[in-house]
Amino acid sequence: MTDRDLRIARLWDVGSPRVSRRAVLRSTAFFALAATGACGVGEAPSANDAPTSGAKAVNARDEPRLNFYNWTDYIAPDTLSGFQAASGITVTYDNFSTNDEMEAKIASGAAGYDLVVPSDNFLRRFLRSGLLTPLDHDLLPNLANLDRRFTEADYDPGNTYSVPWAWGTTGLAYSKSQLGEVTGFAAYDLAAAQGRSTILDEARDALALGLLRAGHDPNTTEARHLDEAVAVLLELKKKIGQITSDVIEPLTGGQVPLAQSYSGDAFQARDANPDIAYAIPSEGGLSYVDLLCVPKDAPHAVNAHRFIDYVLRPEVGAALANAVRYGSPNAAAKPLIARELLDDPLVYPPAEQLAKLPFTKEFGGEVEARYADAWTRVKTG
Repeated sequence: MTDRDLRIARLWDVGSPRVSRRAVLRSTAFFALAATGACGVGEAPSANDAPTSGAKAVNARDEPRLNFYNWTDYIAPDTLSGFQAASGITVTYDNFSTNDEMEAKIASGAAGYDLVVPSDNFLRRFLRSGLLTPLDHDLLPNLANLDRRFTEADYDPGNTYSVPWAWGTTGLAYSKSQLGEVTGFAAYDLAAAQGRSTILDEARDALALGLLRAGHDPNTTEARHLDEAVAVLLELKKKIGQITSDVIEPLTGGQVPLAQSYSGDAFQARDANPDIAYAIPSEGGLSYVDLLCVPKDAPHAVNAHRFIDYVLRPEVGAALANAVRYGSPNAAAKPLIARELLDDPLVYPPAEQLAKLPFTKEFGGEVEARYADAWTRVKTG
């Protein structure tokens, strides 16, 4: 194995504490990728590869290259090699573990990436900072393959700046042997969960739990509703063990019998320990989606569009969904996705349940500040 392969292997190490939420790709899929020599996968572009102006910028657009920055463990084994074979474009591929890490790279203006994968709530921050370029829909004929839910979403109506990569939900991961069947937030009151359960260290997700338990919309703008959610979470803090987003190892090791969790993390824990199950709470939750976006100064923006359109092919979208075990936004891919995934209501919730799993909404500065203040009161109270 080369130094480059070792570096990729470290990035794909599902035991690493850096791996969270997207870390669901099975080890067999990784080794299949490694066995191919990780075709087209290399070091991240250096500052020397950053966007330039004038004639050099024009030449860069003609280069058969694509610089892709994606979450760790969040791609099918043959996505990159298949695209390279179909297009003749060489992909330089690198990984990040948090939205903040990726945002810092893009905001620096010197990263040289053509394609990045922010989460829906970070898309708004990118747009406010002017970090993205609008997509050219004439270059994306396969955009018609998207499920309607992802073409009319509040985070980017009409897919002006983004195309969905994969999506999931926020719910409860739990130990069947310790808690029995869990259906909602009342599980935090169970004796076996006392002092050992967790909630996510993410403001909107944790406050959504408080809002839903208080009977309110998780996207409310009402200050009094947020006050009630803070009261719920402060009371809950007396019962839980920790506020943390690192849930996989504590769940699989049996230390934590109940955790507010992203569905992908719960499924990884379930793969490692069959005693772990995942529930979408009866009270509801949130959906999240990760998005393909083109940075403002992408040196190979046309190639980024070619990759997006390639991923939107039914067979490519299905292979991606089968590998990462997340929900696919590609309606045309559904007939090719593994039946055990399509038939799993935790991956593809039925319509009546999906209605109780909205995406997080954009609020604007005043309400966002209200949420930030509420979360500070939870964390420090």
